[in-house]
Amino acid sequence: MRRRGPPDDRRETSGRSARAQTTIDFAVGVGIFLLAVAWVVGTIPQILDPFEAEQDRPLVANRAADSLTQRLLVDDENPDVLDAVCTEAFFDGDPPPGDCDYGSADPNAATGIDASYGLNVTLSRGGTVVETTGEPVSTTRSVVAARRAVLLDGELHELSVRVW
Repeated sequence: MRRRGPPDDRRETSGRSARAQTTIDFAVGVGIFLLAVAWVVGTIPQILDPFEAEQDRPLVANRAADSLTQRLLVDDENPDVLDAVCTEAFFDGDPPPGDCDYGSADPNAATGIDASYGLNVTLSRGGTVVETTGEPVSTTRSVVAARRAVLLDGELHELSVRVW
């Protein structure tokens, strides 16, 4: 008589393999896990980049340039022309003369820019620097510049504001 069912030398495994986890399986699993962790750690700084404080520098530079050329250094009778006395006093670091609108000889304080920003204001004519004030321009950090064409003493000048 013949028996039905599996032979005696085989065990029933109910659909699973009888093989245990090997060292290679473990190493592959750990390797994939470490790659996933490395990818997450490498991606997080890129995700946070848009929230970096350096994103506001172009706005700060443009605000300072607009403030200087439209309000602080202009002649009251001719809003398109810089006042020679106010401009000279500002670049010399002197306190503002009587009718000038800037409140401090410090460029950051005069323009309302926080002291945590480096600020340099340069007046040039035909590519030649005429006047400069503020901190020396950084050579180790990213610098943003805003430029405005201005009239001073009837001649065309360029006012550059650099922020870092």
